[in-house]
Amino acid sequence: MDDRAQGNARSVQGLAAILAALSLALFAWIYAGFVRAFSEAAAGQQMLDARIGGYERDDVIAMLRYLKDHPDPAAILHSMYLGPELIFPLVLGGLLFCLLQMIGPNGFFFGRAIPPGARVFIFCLPIFYAVVDYAENIAGLMLYPPATPSDATVALLSSALPIIVRLKFLTLVVTVILLARFAIFRYLSRDGSKPS
Repeated sequence: MDDRAQGNARSVQGLAAILAALSLALFAWIYAGFVRAFSEAAAGQQMLDARIGGYERDDVIAMLRYLKDHPDPAAILHSMYLGPELIFPLVLGGLLFCLLQMIGPNGFFFGRAIPPGARVFIFCLPIFYAVVDYAENIAGLMLYPPATPSDATVALLSSALPIIVRLKFLTLVVTVILLARFAIFRYLSRDGSKPS
């Protein structure tokens, strides 16, 4: 039984290594092939997807107006959504899930063990991240040229996109923080100490 558990752990580690390499390669492709190309084609303007701090409804409307008059940056953005962004959220979400599986959501919060329901929620975070990232990409495909959205669609998506992007980054940051906390707990628990 112990050999089987070690074999499963090795499988998860191998999968995590593959997903980490794929995530890094896809991120490099997105940045070098699309984010920089967009900025050069748009006279230094940054695509909304690259704004880590988020953006507002007015930014979405301004980007839509800009892309209607500038087909080259619009084509770059469209190609990104239909290229590496088709698989990047899945690969990164899978990597985060594997890392959670490897580290294990163990430990204590405020002096109490993490309840089973919270563990389920923690394992759902990478899945939620991937879903929200795909939602952002689909909204971008529906909104930006060559799409020709109706005024109602523009109003809906320009209001929804800032919320979606904040949820995406919030989920990603919370997952990374939890991974760091669980890794620290695992490291300290080897010494017999119990962090709160």
